[in-house]
Amino acid sequence: MVSTYLLETERLRARSFAKQDLQELQELHKDPEVNRYLTPKGAWDLTACRARLSEFINQHKKYGFGIWRLENHSGQFVGWAGFALFEETAEVELQYAFRQPLWGIGLGTEITRHLTEWFFENTYYTHLIARVHPDNLPVKLVLMREGLHYRETRSVEGEAQEIYQVLSPSCRRLALSA
Repeated sequence: MVSTYLLETERLRARSFAKQDLQELQELHKDPEVNRYLTPKGAWDLTACRARLSEFINQHKKYGFGIWRLENHSGQFVGWAGFALFEETAEVELQYAFRQPLWGIGLGTEITRHLTEWFFENTYYTHLIARVHPDNLPVKLVLMREGLHYRETRSVEGEAQEIYQVLSPSCRRLALSA
């Protein structure tokens, strides 16, 4: 299969998901630690993985962006990252999940930085959000380090979620000049 990479970083490449990626997605989400802070909670069984994969594929077709398959430069699947519509507020949110052995080596920081840049260079949106479970300190630190600021806490599917936000560069310039 010939792939077009939508984004490349120092260590990662992102492409649209395809139906043949189902097994990798299911393998990733068999790990309860990967799913620990994701909403909705719980393991993604085969049915849930099929539904999510279909969402990932359709979002990209519908919006021109979505959740993308991540691999290292050797082609090994490492997780997923990208953007989804947060329907409660009609805002676009940044999301990512990595295989657990790859946690703590800076991939979250790397993908957050590059996704944020890509988003504002390739869309017309004024801001981007990320939702985080209040106990997920490592992700909150990544978001703050990459310029996202705490905005509010809200209940999502009965669970507290902290919302972080970053303004587009043009909105930041306007805000600073006001």
